[in-house]
Amino acid sequence: MTRSLIVDEASNELCASDRLQLFVRGEELLSLSSRSGLADCLESLRAWLDLSEIVVATGMIDTLPDAHVIGSGYDPKWMELYLREQFVLVDPIVRAIVNGQRFLSRSRAIAENNAVARMGRRRHMLERFLEAAQDHGRLGYGFASGVVFNGRIALCSVITSRDQGDQRAQLALRALRPMLYQAMMRVSLSAPVFPHLSQREVAMLECLASGYGDIQIADAMSISASTVRFHLGNVFEKLGARNRCHAVAIGFQSGLLQR
Repeated sequence: MTRSLIVDEASNELCASDRLQLFVRGEELLSLSSRSGLADCLESLRAWLDLSEIVVATGMIDTLPDAHVIGSGYDPKWMELYLREQFVLVDPIVRAIVNGQRFLSRSRAIAENNAVARMGRRRHMLERFLEAAQDHGRLGYGFASGVVFNGRIALCSVITSRDQGDQRAQLALRALRPMLYQAMMRVSLSAPVFPHLSQREVAMLECLASGYGDIQIADAMSISASTVRFHLGNVFEKLGARNRCHAVAIGFQSGLLQR
């Protein structure tokens, strides 16, 4: 077992060429070490999945306007305006991620969060944001995902065309999400939010989340039960976990595991 179980499960619903692309992009994300490398990877993802735009951002919840943003296909004029006006503080999609949503429709997030946000102290900024977003064609189709952990946020936003089905893109990016978030944090923040786990250790954590015992994990990975226990000890140490249940909980909170 050399790849994440998440990727293996997603590949069952993709065609052969997409399964190959999924593997290649996953390996690329695991080895990224620079912002330029991440930008190139996003461009490759956009071309492969026929996306209009893909943007990722990482930062601290307390200082959202200072978040690091990298993307492909976005309108530079919009991004300049968004950053200058600090629209991140009222962006309904960012608010939804901060409030605990993991994967969401862009249009639905905007519709569901507008009524609440309009009542807040930044309602005038929200109105400016919505007007500007409308002018720049930002309120269309697409989806976003994100995770908040230890005061940090990692977010990925995708825009698709009106007539484009995005189930394939959603499936692929759901599968790549843990590796994408790790790469984002690795190249953007000085203190990584995700513990540095090997692919084998992540696979073991996924097995734990699925309810596997030591013998089942050993059979799945063609190793001995004692070797499983050795590797799990390393996983617990890296995560700072007290036990198996605690390790799985940290995995879900950090984005290493997906529900």
